[in-house]
Amino acid sequence: MSEPAAPAATVPDQPARDRIRDDLDQTLFVEAGAGSGKTTALVDRVVALVTSGTAELARIAAITFTEKAGAELRDRIRQALQTTADRADTPPEQAARCQAALDQLDGAAIGTLHAFAQRILSEHPVEAALPPRLEVLDEVSSGIEFDRRWARTLDRLLEDPTLERTILLLATASVKPAGLRALARAFDASWDLVVDRVPPDAPEPPALTEALPGMLHEVERLREWGQRCLSSADKLMAEIGDILVWAQQVRDAGDDELEVIELLSEGRRPKFKGSHGQKSAWADDCKPEVQDAIRGAGRLVEETRLNVLQACARHLGSAMRAHTLEAAEERRASGRLEFHDLLVLARQVIRHPEHGPAVRRSLQDRYQRLLLDEFQDTDPIQIDLAVRIAALDPDTAGDGEWPDVEVAPGRLFMVGDPKQSIYRFRRADIAVF
Repeated sequence: MSEPAAPAATVPDQPARDRIRDDLDQTLFVEAGAGSGKTTALVDRVVALVTSGTAELARIAAITFTEKAGAELRDRIRQALQTTADRADTPPEQAARCQAALDQLDGAAIGTLHAFAQRILSEHPVEAALPPRLEVLDEVSSGIEFDRRWARTLDRLLEDPTLERTILLLATASVKPAGLRALARAFDASWDLVVDRVPPDAPEPPALTEALPGMLHEVERLREWGQRCLSSADKLMAEIGDILVWAQQVRDAGDDELEVIELLSEGRRPKFKGSHGQKSAWADDCKPEVQDAIRGAGRLVEETRLNVLQACARHLGSAMRAHTLEAAEERRASGRLEFHDLLVLARQVIRHPEHGPAVRRSLQDRYQRLLLDEFQDTDPIQIDLAVRIAALDPDTAGDGEWPDVEVAPGRLFMVGDPKQSIYRFRRADIAVF
C-alpha cells in the first residue's frame, strides 16, 4: 500500500500572495524584496481582475520604470492569460475573458510612466493645448536640441547688459561656461521645479565692498594675537603675517570687485590652516585660541566669497528661468516633446482648474485599475497622476496635494522594494515610498 501524498508546500507569505490576487476591491501597497516574486504577484492580480470580470485589460494600466521591464511585464501577462485560457479546468466564461484580454493586449496601457503620460496627452490634446500630432524626442535627440538651445541662450545671456557684472564676477571666480551649461541642463531637466523654486526676478548681487569691512576687521584682529607670540620665527606667526599681507592686498583693491573676488578665491587667498607653530612660542598657552581665530577668519572669508557667488547664481538663475520656460512652451506649442515634458504636461492637464474634472472622469473610466511596479523608483509626478486618476471623487481630486486625495478602494495597487532604489538621479525619492 503506497504512502499518501504529502501536502503541497506553501511559502510563509502565501496569505499575502493570496490577498494580492483575490482582494481586488482593496487598495494595496506591497513591499517585497528582491527575488520574492513581485512581478509574478502583479501578473496574478492582472489575470484575476480579468477572469473575475472586475476589469477588462483595456481598462487596466500597469506602469513600470524601464521599457525593458515593460516589455517583460507585457510578455508575462500574455503567457499567464494564454495559460489560463488553455487550462482544462478554467470555466468557459473565464477562458473567454482571457481570450478577449489577449486580443486587447497589444493596445493595453502596459509600459513606462512616460508612455502612460503620452497616452493621457494623446487622448486629451485639446485640453492640454497641444497640436494634433505629437512627436516624442528620444534622449539623443533631446540632447542635440538642448545643445542648440544652450548656444542661443548663452549668446543672449552674454549680450544682456543687466547680467554683465554678474557674469564677470562668476567668471573671475573661476565659474566656467561648462558650469553655466550644467545649471542650464539642470533647469531644463526639471523645469516644473524651476517654476516653483526659482523667482522670476532676483536683484543684482550687492556691491562686494559692502561685505569687506566686517570680513577685514575679523581678519585683522589676528594682529592682536600676533602680539602674544614670543618667537618671530614661529610658523604660526608666519602664517598670521601672510594673512595680514593678503588682507592689505584686499583693502588696496578698493572698488575693483573683480580683483577682490579673485583675491578671495582659493588660489589667491591664504589657506587659514592654523596647524603649525610651537606651543612654547605663545604666551599663556594661547596657541589653541590663536588657531581657532585663524580658522574662524578663514571661514568668514569663504562665507563672504560664497555669499557673492550665491547672489550671482540667483541673479543669473532668474534670467535662465525665463529662457528655460520659454523653451518648454515652444516644445508644447510645436508638439515636439521631451520625456519630462510628457510628465509635467500630463499632470497639468489632470490638475487644470477648468478642464481637469472632465479629464479625470474620462481617465477614471478609461483606466479603472492602476498597478504601479518598482514603486521605489517612482518620479513624484507618477504618484500624483495615479492618485488623482484613482480618486474617489474625480471632481475635487485636482485640489491640494496628492496625499490629501482620497483614493477609491481597489483602484490602485503599488509594489516595490526600498532596498532596490537606484534612480535617485531621475528624481525618484525614496521618501515618497
